[in-house]
Amino acid sequence: MRLRWLLECLAVFVPLAAAGARAAEPAPPPADAVAILRAFFAENDAARRADLAARFGPLAPAAWDDLKAMLHRVAPRPALAPGRHTLRMAGGDGIPAITYTLRVPQGYVADGPRGWPLILSTHGTGGSGEKAVEFIEHLLGPDVEKYLVAGPDSPRGGVYEAERLTIAYPVRLLADVRRQANVDADRCVLTGYSRGGYTTWGTVLFSPGEWAGAVPMASWPLTEAGSAGTVLFLPNVLNLAVQAHWGADDIEPGQKEGINTLSRDAAAEMKRLGAKHFEPVEYAGQGHGLDIRKDKVRAFLEAARRDPFPADCRLLFHRLYQGRAYYVRATATATATEEFDFRARRVLKVARKQDFDKAKRALWRREGYELTARLPPGKNLVAVFARNLKEIEIDLPAERLDFARPITLTVNGRTAKTLRGPVDWTCLLETARETYDFERLIAGRIRLPAGR
Repeated sequence: MRLRWLLECLAVFVPLAAAGARAAEPAPPPADAVAILRAFFAENDAARRADLAARFGPLAPAAWDDLKAMLHRVAPRPALAPGRHTLRMAGGDGIPAITYTLRVPQGYVADGPRGWPLILSTHGTGGSGEKAVEFIEHLLGPDVEKYLVAGPDSPRGGVYEAERLTIAYPVRLLADVRRQANVDADRCVLTGYSRGGYTTWGTVLFSPGEWAGAVPMASWPLTEAGSAGTVLFLPNVLNLAVQAHWGADDIEPGQKEGINTLSRDAAAEMKRLGAKHFEPVEYAGQGHGLDIRKDKVRAFLEAARRDPFPADCRLLFHRLYQGRAYYVRATATATATEEFDFRARRVLKVARKQDFDKAKRALWRREGYELTARLPPGKNLVAVFARNLKEIEIDLPAERLDFARPITLTVNGRTAKTLRGPVDWTCLLETARETYDFERLIAGRIRLPAGR
């Protein structure tokens, strides 16, 4: 009797478990919607795409997660077999064409409803994209099969320089990888060792909204501001998960400042700022050659998730191209020139010599550009505070705003616009087609003056 009872229970449990598994999968999209979406991605004429977007809107899935799954399934991309592939990113916007290695894991599905997490690994001096991929394989062991891994050949060799080329090319490469492979844009982590670590720091400081996390190693937050600006831009990454690795003895003989001291300064500032997602990892008795804690890196990668629309974010920057704070972008400055010179001579008066760096940082903050954006839950409001800017552009998050009710946009404390209307399907699909970032759905976009 007991055996019969167990079998009867099992007969009930198995169908229920299977039903639960099916419920977790995205609902199958309507065939007409799929056909229209395929045509939209294939169409080269913008006016025809706008017509297709208007036809798609009434047929779109009711749940945003189902739309994301549909985009992942339908978007055209090459069928990449597991293993290594040598690819080439086209140049543009001042960035040259770049060759990179893409490692595709076993079990990868190009047209699945969900993307794969991606590790973008930048190499050190004298390295290569291939070696950067091998470095990740060494760190992760069998866990590497959980990830897509991309390793670009750096577009410039020699000593690291914090310039547009070195901090912008990983963002452009990320977009190219998303077009080549089925990527989960909310699980993209940037990492690098030594020179690659500086690239990692420099990139995420000015494009935090593109990444789920960053793992800079044997490096510190080097920007155009130099060592005096080590902590200047750290508020930019308070919404980003960062795990920084450095050696306690990583300093050149005779120097007072080194990777060790400047990394400690950064860690202390992140603690002062109340950073919830920063993890410092210092290696006692080690210099520039680190025996990386593989367990820590693996745990970090497994947990890292992006919030593409944080409730509160801040961005300090000195170049217009750097000015993207998640869902708000600077489009015009209020200053006479967009080119900021950190090396220009300025007169600073300080009471003590040790206050000189602090005074420089205060001056750079005043002369720089700043964006603060707030998206309070349930308020149907996007509030932006802008300094030294003339114009901004706001992306309207599809998942965080209710387009059936009025949406208020404020700039510097004043109501700049009240929007009434449905989702802009042309904007949403055009953004998806351009970026292949299917986890960040933009339901509208508007430019507003930013002056007080």
